[in-house]
Amino acid sequence: MTTTGLHRPALPEWPRRLLAAGAAVLVLTLSVLAASPQLHEWLHPDAGQPEHECAITLFHHGVTQPVAGIALAVMPLLLVARAALVPAGPDLVAPRYRLSPGRAPPGW
Repeated sequence: MTTTGLHRPALPEWPRRLLAAGAAVLVLTLSVLAASPQLHEWLHPDAGQPEHECAITLFHHGVTQPVAGIALAVMPLLLVARAALVPAGPDLVAPRYRLSPGRAPPGW
């Protein structure tokens, strides 16, 4: 089986599931640490300081500014990459057979 144009073979199921489970565990861990100042101070002794900044505090306050900057920086690159993947024309493939399976040519 060949791949042409924008069609790529599907990735195996386990890496996607592992990535999704890892992301869910990360969000759950950040939520618990952001909700409990005692656990956050257990992890970082200086967590009570006003100038303390880490992934937990960013998650607690809502990560809008850094993510917006990253999105604005990455979006043009994604558009250029998407434009490079557009095929020049239709990918027409000749059929492997002229008649559908189980059909004979017309009788004369």
